Amino acid sequence: MASTGGVTDSNPIRLVSTSGVTNIKGVGISGKRIHFFTDFFTNMIEIKWSWNVVIFIGGFTITWLLFALYYWLVCHLHGDFINYSTNDWNPCITDVKSFASTFLFSIETQTTIGYGSRSVTEECPVVYIGIFIQSIVGAGLQAALAGLVVAKIRRAKKRARTILFSTVACIVEEDGQMKLVIRVGDMRKSFILNVQVKGYFFQKMAAKSGKSYPVKYHPMTFKGEDSSLQIFLAWPTQLVHVIDERSPLWTMSREDLKRYNCELVIILDGTVAATSMPFQAQTSYLPWDILWGHRFDTLGTKVNKSGAYILNFANFHKTHALTTPVCSACDLKKMIDAGLPVPKECPKDSKHSQQPLSADEFEVRFQSADNDAYDQTTPVENINKLGVKFNSSDNSAFCHSTPDMNTRKRASVMASR
Repeated sequence: MASTGGVTDSNPIRLVSTSGVTNIKGVGISGKRIHFFTDFFTNMIEIKWSWNVVIFIGGFTITWLLFALYYWLVCHLHGDFINYSTNDWNPCITDVKSFASTFLFSIETQTTIGYGSRSVTEECPVVYIGIFIQSIVGAGLQAALAGLVVAKIRRAKKRARTILFSTVACIVEEDGQMKLVIRVGDMRKSFILNVQVKGYFFQKMAAKSGKSYPVKYHPMTFKGEDSSLQIFLAWPTQLVHVIDERSPLWTMSREDLKRYNCELVIILDGTVAATSMPFQAQTSYLPWDILWGHRFDTLGTKVNKSGAYILNFANFHKTHALTTPVCSACDLKKMIDAGLPVPKECPKDSKHSQQPLSADEFEVRFQSADNDAYDQTTPVENINKLGVKFNSSDNSAFCHSTPDMNTRKRASVMASR
């Protein structure tokens, strides 16, 4: 079945990209340019460095030219250019004979260089006014440039790029509850303070053109592996969302999730310990990024000669399949309460399977509220790049990245018996 609208897993339409960029642009706002101009400094901080350089070079150059034109006009009206060679002539500005000379004098005045060959005399008081205004304008431009550079360097936006989110999310069963799990880690050694994570589950509606649009969102609560809202990111950890009555995934089974047109946005807030500046990192997951019946593989950990813990991020995005209920969390609770057997299956394939799969096996069909078909096809080559070999003997293992992994693993094995 062909995908519609040119939207595929390799080029999806997301509210938030996997790199954390928000894909939203507002149009039709009355007086938008005026509102942005009143917040000029914030605009300068948010735009690219290349535009900052162009704007400040243009600002300095324009002021030099304007004041050079002002000095040239004063000298021209005073007759300094005509009487330049006259010995007893008292000019407004010494050693000025052309516009190039006034331009150089303008640069020397604003930058306070003062080479010494050009100076102001008491012949033309109007020149004093130009020098007075230019000195204030030059000081203001230099202060603005220095403040902008400091503000752009100190902002913590770039810090978010060293936060690593797993490329997939997993849905697993633990202690009779279905849970959505995402792995997050920090590449840097410096600590992040006051880390909190929240999620938003966006419901989308597919139009006949094949494009999908968000129509409703549901907040989702994510906690650390210790069920705390404060996340400790000294090492990679897993963010856990319990699928309960308040969760938008409460009534979704594995097949429902495949057909649902949605997007899960994850937002991580924290404070950089080195600068005490708050920052935000975000990513998103589409339905084919959520693996039902998978857990993340354990990260390799060892201690070097100096006594430091060494974490191997090679398995950061890798998962393995587990025997998991295919029903919704709501139906699972009802079956457990009624003492009925719960149907479970172990996924045969996933994004991390090394087995070659046909494109038809990855075709996902969405159904919108108005029953318009919304087709998505996942390219096989992107999936095979994330290959990992599954070990069937480890399917019952509870693979967390925290130091209490062995305790959790034994508990999970005992629960499965």
